[in-house]
Amino acid sequence: YQESKVFQGQHFLCNVFDNTKGRFVTFEIYGLETQEVFYKRYSYEDFDKEFRFNAELMNPNRKEGRFHWVIERLGLVQVGKQLQLERKPEPTEEVPELPIYETTRKIPTGRMDLKERQRLRESMDMLDIKRSENIQRKRAETKERFLQHVKFIKEQAERKQREVEEKIAEEKLLRERRREEEDIREEEERLKQLADAKVRNRAVEVKEQRTQEQDEEEYKLLRERWRVLDAEREADEKQTSERKQAELDARSEAALEAKRHLDELQSKREAIWQMRESRIARKAEAWLKHILDTKADKMRQARAQIERNQEFVRLCHNERQPIFREQLERTKHRELEQEREKEAVATYVERRALPKKFKTKGANAVRPKAVPVKKTPGVTKAGGRKKSTKTDKQEKEETKSEAELEKEAERARTERVLDAVEAKVRAEMEDERRRAKLQEQRAEKISNREKVRFDAEVQHMRAHREAHRQSEIKAEEAAARRRLVAADREAEKAKAAERRQQDLARLQRVREANIARREEERLAALCA
Repeated sequence: YQESKVFQGQHFLCNVFDNTKGRFVTFEIYGLETQEVFYKRYSYEDFDKEFRFNAELMNPNRKEGRFHWVIERLGLVQVGKQLQLERKPEPTEEVPELPIYETTRKIPTGRMDLKERQRLRESMDMLDIKRSENIQRKRAETKERFLQHVKFIKEQAERKQREVEEKIAEEKLLRERRREEEDIREEEERLKQLADAKVRNRAVEVKEQRTQEQDEEEYKLLRERWRVLDAEREADEKQTSERKQAELDARSEAALEAKRHLDELQSKREAIWQMRESRIARKAEAWLKHILDTKADKMRQARAQIERNQEFVRLCHNERQPIFREQLERTKHRELEQEREKEAVATYVERRALPKKFKTKGANAVRPKAVPVKKTPGVTKAGGRKKSTKTDKQEKEETKSEAELEKEAERARTERVLDAVEAKVRAEMEDERRRAKLQEQRAEKISNREKVRFDAEVQHMRAHREAHRQSEIKAEEAAARRRLVAADREAEKAKAAERRQQDLARLQRVREANIARREEERLAALCA
């Protein structure tokens, strides 16, 4: 991409290169008069940041609009002794110009004669000559401007140097004058100090003479007071030593008395300890004896209980064994009766069944086999029914003996007992199944409640953790705010201290200037 723009009165060609592999954009301006080249490079990320607040140029595909927007804000900035290409925040006064391509140029398409070619060649040569002349002229103008600028800089540097030298000379003269005034002031002070010293020495001699007489008189009085004080001190020391000796004697007697009292207490204490140990030993022996007796009694009771249990088990076994034996016999008898009944039913079904049809005609005719008939007592040939009459039953009951009746009664009683036991066992089994089912339901409810409680606990812990996390975040934010406030406060303190130092330095400079001004006024007054 190319545009043209004027920088500092010179025409520059602005070129833009987009490197897609390296992912950067380079802006280059080329001086048409001085052949100077300046560069400014942007990475894709930095280049996109330039347009993050520009709604029209935010789209990366609008490259030409972006390039034109940047070229409008390019400018040359003096950094030290060199010029640098920088992007300014606002468009510069110089407006870039887009190149105008010749779209209506008449290009000769037919044959050209020799004169036409000669004229075209001469015009092309003249173009190169004019271009070189323009370039030389503009270079000369640029060189002249540069020399004038260098001359102006030299003159300005010489002027500044002269001003500095004049200021240094004035400062030297002022310092010499101040040094002379200071020497005069020191000499006056030295003479004044000598005169003051003479007066002071005379006064000191007079005062020393008067002081010596006073000191002798005071020394006499002081020695007299010392003698009196020494006598009083000796009397006080004697009284103090006698009092200390009396106190030591009383203390030693009190210590002996306390020792005797402690010995008596220790002897009483040992006697009491011995009595307590003997009492504890007796109690321990009695407790051990009671424990052993209790253990022996419990072991005897346990053996008696085991023997009673075994005896009860034997009695139960002896009572149950005949019942179980009779029950087994009755079970075997019932099984035999069931088998007989099954055989009778099978025979009845077989007799009542229709006969199987066989082929009786043709070559494949089969003669049916004769089915053997099993005779059963009490069953007729025609109907197959038993002949049981009331007279036969009465005859059987009459033939039973008294022993058989008792045996049947006993058997009926046993059956009732067994039926009761079986009903009780069945009820217990049903109760046990019901309890097992209730236990399963209870376990299921407990597991569901435990699951609900666990979920609620998990939710509570999650909420608690979230609240704790939020509180920690708030605490960290508060601490960060406090740190920022403290940092701002420290910065304010530092700035205030710096301002205070600057004010003190400024006041010190003002004070020194005032002192120097007053010294000059005083010297001027002295010289006048």
